[in-house]
Amino acid sequence: MDRQEVADWIAANLLDTDAWDRASEQKQAVAVVQAERNLARWYPDKSPFPVEVVALQAVWELQGVDPALKYQKHNVKTISDNGESVTYKDGERPAVAPDVREMLGPTADELAEQEAEEAAQRQYGGVLI
Repeated sequence: MDRQEVADWIAANLLDTDAWDRASEQKQAVAVVQAERNLARWYPDKSPFPVEVVALQAVWELQGVDPALKYQKHNVKTISDNGESVTYKDGERPAVAPDVREMLGPTADELAEQEAEEAAQRQYGGVLI
């Protein structure tokens, strides 16, 4: 997908564009490629992705590397000043942007895990309590 197409969608549809605006055009292009690659891995049956999904994931990717923005929207619980450690509320920063997850649902890996758990329960007749 073209970086400019993503940039146009972001400019017209997002208020929180700080990470995108701070990045160079080269970094923006890399974020678009990375977003498409990750989305294709997480949601192989939903490719090609609309510009909205790629744009939201690209901004999320950039927010994850921007030191000024990294703590705002990424489920941060605590920050240690001395050793630069970050603790996330759910163990780690989610890889999939929250808006993307809301639109596309669980990833292929998560669905496979869920299916395997259900198959194991059927095979062994339930769960132990």
